[in-house]
Amino acid sequence: MAKNNFVAMGQAGLSGRTRAAARPFARVIARRTGRSEADILALMGGVLLAMALISFLRTVDTVVKAGRSGQVPADDGAAGAGTAGRD
Repeated sequence: MAKNNFVAMGQAGLSGRTRAAARPFARVIARRTGRSEADILALMGGVLLAMALISFLRTVDTVVKAGRSGQVPADDGAAGAGTAGRD
């Protein structure tokens, strides 16, 4: 049975700009905690992957609910935004 490389999995969540933005923070945290920079980057990447997964699942849930009810649910965050004076 193959072992999972959790450091590599977490670091897969960081690429491009997110990796460049996370690297200075990872260095500081690594120095203060005694952990390796790779471990800190993996943790940050894992958190970003988890946030993306949660967002995706919420979107899927909204789509399923809309499909069952036939109504598009209102976006609570943008309620009333840009609709002033249209009444």
